[in-house]
Amino acid sequence: MLIDFHTHFFPDKIAKESVNKLAEKANVTYYGDGTLNGLLSAMREDGVTLAVNQPVATKPEQVMSINRKMSELNKQGLPVNCFGAMHPDFPDFAEELAFLKSQGIKGIKMHSEYQSFCPEEPRMLRLYEACAQNDIMVLFHAGADIGYTDVHCTPKGMQELLSIKGVTLILAHMGGYRMWDDVEKYLSGKNVYFDLAYCNEMDNKQLLRMIRSHGSEKILFATDFPWERASVIKKKIDALGLTEEEKNNIYYKNAARLLKLPT
Repeated sequence: MLIDFHTHFFPDKIAKESVNKLAEKANVTYYGDGTLNGLLSAMREDGVTLAVNQPVATKPEQVMSINRKMSELNKQGLPVNCFGAMHPDFPDFAEELAFLKSQGIKGIKMHSEYQSFCPEEPRMLRLYEACAQNDIMVLFHAGADIGYTDVHCTPKGMQELLSIKGVTLILAHMGGYRMWDDVEKYLSGKNVYFDLAYCNEMDNKQLLRMIRSHGSEKILFATDFPWERASVIKKKIDALGLTEEEKNNIYYKNAARLLKLPT
């Protein structure tokens, strides 16, 4: 099995425009056409068993419509598990999180740059507590974003959230994109998951050291598709010299446990 815990797709009518705009802003390439079918095609080519879609609400008023679309997609029997969306300024988050739970949706995605907040802000505490009450995990974009100059989600800041009881926290991009020295300093070995999305540029020695010091049982295989391919990230992991147990943890066991899937 190979579970890609961090992917994206857009509605067909805006997919091409969306990925082109984002790619131009960040000066990066992308794969596929940004649609669900494009993701499914890449999954077949790269041997991905299941992909987890991570939608981002850039405005509070988008939250409910995104979540209802994700709920419907999850009922179609596709090899894609959709998380829900949340925004720090969405007013009725407790009710919306209860809806996500009722639909079997396992988590939400938050992006500090797109949503203009810092995860450790005191106002966010009630949201995380409500996530814990509804068994909803939170995946954060962590570290730098190529399209922005400021960094709102830093390893040092995220350290402040680790005392929150009952909520599963996942930090994308190995805990903080292009801030990996700080990840090692502030987060290594702590009670938080890292995903491998868009981490092909990492030095292999540092990546291996981080996996071993943090624990393979808290690392999730991920790409950030359409910005990276599973075949690329898997090739990188395969070259590290990890044990079969470590690779199985990363490739599917950790994700299956979080998603409550049989292994």
